[in-house]
Amino acid sequence: MSFGIDVSHHEGNIDWNEVKNDPNQVNFMIAKVTEGSEQGTNFVDPTFQYNINGANSVGILTGAYHFFRAISVNDARQEAAFFIKNLQSVTLTAPVFVDVEVNDANLDPDTLTDAVNAFLTELKNAGYTNTGVYSNLYFFQNSLNVSRLQDTLLWVARYNPRGAGMECDIWQYTDTGSVQGINSNVDCNISYVDLDNGNNNNNGPNSSYIGIATIAGDNVNLRDQSSMSGNVIGTLHRNESYKVFYEQNGWLNLGGNEFVFYDPSYICYCNYIGIATITGDNVNLRDQPSMSGNVIRTLHHNEAYKVFYEQNEWLNLGGNQFIYYDPSYIDYQLLSACSDC
Repeated sequence: MSFGIDVSHHEGNIDWNEVKNDPNQVNFMIAKVTEGSEQGTNFVDPTFQYNINGANSVGILTGAYHFFRAISVNDARQEAAFFIKNLQSVTLTAPVFVDVEVNDANLDPDTLTDAVNAFLTELKNAGYTNTGVYSNLYFFQNSLNVSRLQDTLLWVARYNPRGAGMECDIWQYTDTGSVQGINSNVDCNISYVDLDNGNNNNNGPNSSYIGIATIAGDNVNLRDQSSMSGNVIGTLHRNESYKVFYEQNGWLNLGGNEFVFYDPSYICYCNYIGIATITGDNVNLRDQPSMSGNVIRTLHHNEAYKVFYEQNEWLNLGGNQFIYYDPSYIDYQLLSACSDC
């Protein structure tokens, strides 16, 4: 068994060094990342990158969750795409979860379960193979059909000393816990399984960066946080190029605690990592990174496409569009500089 917490913006600014030193020995954390879909609620938790990076830096296992509001299978797929898009900016060492505790469309248990399964399938297709479903005991028993959920971890909230009330992998036993480094109540959990992803980190796409920024001005300030009040830790110069690991409120992260403000008047930014040019004929474009994926259409000689990330020898061309990388019929070049400006 291990002890862990789940956090969001509600916990405020967390001191992860203090959390690491808590006598309860926090083994894992699970951070809220998104809620709803990009077309709907469109909520990204403003603290998720800070929390996951901070926990990673002190050796606490890091997972993530999405608050589910889907009212159909198609809606669930859109929500999964929104979650996956934001997960690509962080490194995770524990599973990813879907938090299902509302049923806005009054779906019957089988239909809602189908939507949750569709969400989980999208995660697995994107490389997030260690997944779980969170809900409270009443919702699991009355609004979902647990027996029809695909193979996944079950994380149950029940604030009762007698236990979770059903078979589960993680039990959230209180929402009024206390952990040093957190200046508010916090959700506390017991995991009955090892959440460590080990060497097979649950990071989805293989590429650890999302784009390239090329400096198009002179003496551009590099700061130690994504704010004009951050300390200037260096200056960047014209024609220098840098990998971008994530975007945050108009800032580009260049690795660690290095940020530059994105202003197109002096930064040329490409939010993709390479170009794939088709050198063969009739190359299949599939809807997942697998030969069992559906063929969406075929690509033709001399067509060129932006590559957003790599995944197990597959190249993502945006959304759920993948081609298998074979140099005999695809010329693939990573960007070394951005000229899209």
